[in-house]
Amino acid sequence: MKKILLLLTVIVFGIACEQQRTRPDDAFDTAREFIRSSLDGDYDWANELMLQDSVNIYELGILSKKYKTELSEQDKEGFKKSAIKIHSVENVSDSVVIVNYSNSFKKKQLPLKVVKKDGKWQVDLNYTFTGNL
Repeated sequence: MKKILLLLTVIVFGIACEQQRTRPDDAFDTAREFIRSSLDGDYDWANELMLQDSVNIYELGILSKKYKTELSEQDKEGFKKSAIKIHSVENVSDSVVIVNYSNSFKKKQLPLKVVKKDGKWQVDLNYTFTGNL
């Protein structure tokens, strides 16, 4: 019995370790991870990748709520299965990158701003809605 408990503990620990994500260390991968997590409905990870200010937190909260309460299961599955298409990457400066992308499900092109702050790349979601640098 003790061997079974030990084995189960090792398995659970192993699964938990595999689920830890490593934060991307460049703008492009940060944008890609943010987009993928948003399409998959994984707003906890999207939040980890986002610039933490009141406007961004508010806007991500709205997106998360719409995903959970307004999208049909068919739409959610469509987003999860969709591919990300990168149209352009603009290096505005050494700490600001704009990624223009769409997904294969809805095909609407959107901009995403990624900024380097406190030594890490973070998504500034507000830019997607306002276009203000």
